[in-house]
Amino acid sequence: MSSPISDHDLIRNTIARYSIGVDLKDWDLFTSAFTETAKITFPAPMGTFEGITTITATIQSTVSNFHTSHALSTQLIEITGEKTAKATTYTATELFGTGENEGKHATNRGLYRDKLVKISVDGREDWRIAERDAVGQWPLTGDLSLLAP
Repeated sequence: MSSPISDHDLIRNTIARYSIGVDLKDWDLFTSAFTETAKITFPAPMGTFEGITTITATIQSTVSNFHTSHALSTQLIEITGEKTAKATTYTATELFGTGENEGKHATNRGLYRDKLVKISVDGREDWRIAERDAVGQWPLTGDLSLLAP
């Protein structure tokens, strides 16, 4: 008999699905981290995007010239209601160029401030990100031409 999974562990898994989905370019895994109507805000010049279709297309386009490796670390999760929570998670993301960008590298460090909602998926409870504010805490370092359109 397995132990029930805590809300905190389910939330950690939801947040990890975003990072692992981007790193593996597994867009089904990526989209399973969000609600259909999610909103995500990135530092300028990217801005805010709404709806899972728009968010996914934006991230796919953004990472088309490089591979990523996200490392999530210090995290604070607060259950704010029966079906609501918020989480702050530190992240360090390494960007590695591909194709004609081979050999280029950049690093991004910051945090994710998430608002999450509990939903039912195939008869089991899970969490989804409803809002994400991706905060850059330090200047990007390395070859920033990787981020050029």
